[in-house]
Amino acid sequence: MKGKTFRIEFLREKDKDTGVMVTRLTDGVGNSIHPYFTQTLVSEDSKILLIESTRSGRWQLFSLEVDTGLMVQLTDDFNIFPHKSCLDPKKLIAYYWDGRILKSVDLQTLKTEEIYVAPSGFHTGILSLSGDGKYLAFVYSEDLEMSTGTGAQYSQMLEHLYRRPTSVIMRVDLKGERIEAVWGEREWISHVNISPVDPDIILFCHEGPWHLVQRMWIVRADTHEIYPILQQKRYLERAGHEYFTRSGKVVTQYSVRETSGSTEWTFFDVIMDTDGTILGKYRYPGPSPTHIQTNPTEDLFVGDGAFPTPEFKDGRDYIGLIRHRDDMCEVRPLCHHGSSWLTQESHPHPIFTPDGKNVIFTSDREGVCNVYMAPVIT
Repeated sequence: MKGKTFRIEFLREKDKDTGVMVTRLTDGVGNSIHPYFTQTLVSEDSKILLIESTRSGRWQLFSLEVDTGLMVQLTDDFNIFPHKSCLDPKKLIAYYWDGRILKSVDLQTLKTEEIYVAPSGFHTGILSLSGDGKYLAFVYSEDLEMSTGTGAQYSQMLEHLYRRPTSVIMRVDLKGERIEAVWGEREWISHVNISPVDPDIILFCHEGPWHLVQRMWIVRADTHEIYPILQQKRYLERAGHEYFTRSGKVVTQYSVRETSGSTEWTFFDVIMDTDGTILGKYRYPGPSPTHIQTNPTEDLFVGDGAFPTPEFKDGRDYIGLIRHRDDMCEVRPLCHHGSSWLTQESHPHPIFTPDGKNVIFTSDREGVCNVYMAPVIT
C-alpha cells in the first residue's frame, strides 16, 4: 500500500576474502534491487536510496534511508517494470513508467503526477534525467513478437536486432511540459542517457551483440544532428554499457580481437568527449567487469567483476575497484557479491554514492535479490 512504512534491520557481515564490512540494506522479503546503474538513484546527501521491490506482491518503488533503515512504499501501480526508474537527487522526485504512462512521485509528499503516455504498440526504455532536473530523455521502441525466445537472457537478441524495430528518442521538458521527438529510425535503440552538463546532448546505442553493431551514438536535441562515437570495426571490436560521468565525459567498455573467429579478446575502459575524441584508453590485466561506474571525483571506478591478474579465475563473483594508471587498469577486489547473473534483476550493477564513500550493488546470493552496501576502502 502506498505510504506504508517498514523498518529494515540491516545485516552486517565481514567479507571473508577482503575483510570489508558489507551491509545488506534490504531484508529478503520479495526481490529488491536498485534501478539501472547509469541513472541517478541516490539523494544528493547520500542518505536516501531509490529501491524497486516486489515485497508488496508486484514491482513498486520504495525509498530507503540508509542511516535509519526506514523504507517507504512510494507507489501502488500495476505495471512498473524494474530498472527503468530514476531519481532527482535534489528535489527527491522519482520518475517511473507504469506501463506506457510516465509518472512522477514526490518522496516527501507521495504526490503522484502523470506526465506523458507513450503510443500503443511500443514499449518504453530507461528514464534519464538531466543534471539540472529539467529534462527527461528516453526511447520507445516497436513491440514486436519474437519466435526464438527460450526464456534464457538474450535468447531473442539476434532476432530482435534483425527485425529492426522502429525506435523514437523523446525528450520531455519537465518545466514547460514540452514533449519533443529528438530522433527516430528503424533500428533497435536503447540505453538513452542525457548529458549531465548539456541537456541538448543525448547518448544512445544501437542494441544487439556489441561486435555486430555500431553501438554508440550522439544526437543533439537542438539540431537533431546524429553521429557515431568510438567507431567500430564490425566483428573485431565491441563496445557497450556506456554512460556519462558527472563532468559529462563518456565512458564505455571496449574490447578487440585479431580475427572474427578468435575467442581471445583484449579489454579496455575508454573515456571520450562527446565529439568522439578519446581522452584515455586503459587496458585490463584480464577480463573486464560486466558493468562499471565512476565515482564523483572521476578518479576511481567500480565494476561487477574483479580480475587483478589473468590467472584469477573467480573474478566474476566479486565487486572490484579500478584505478587508471599509465594506460592500465589496476583492479582490486572490494568484496564478494556472489550473484547468479541468471536474470537482469540479479545483475550487481554497482554504483557509488554521491559522496563517494560507499558502493551499492544488487545480489541474489541469498536466494532472492537484495541491495547491499560496502565502504570504499582504497
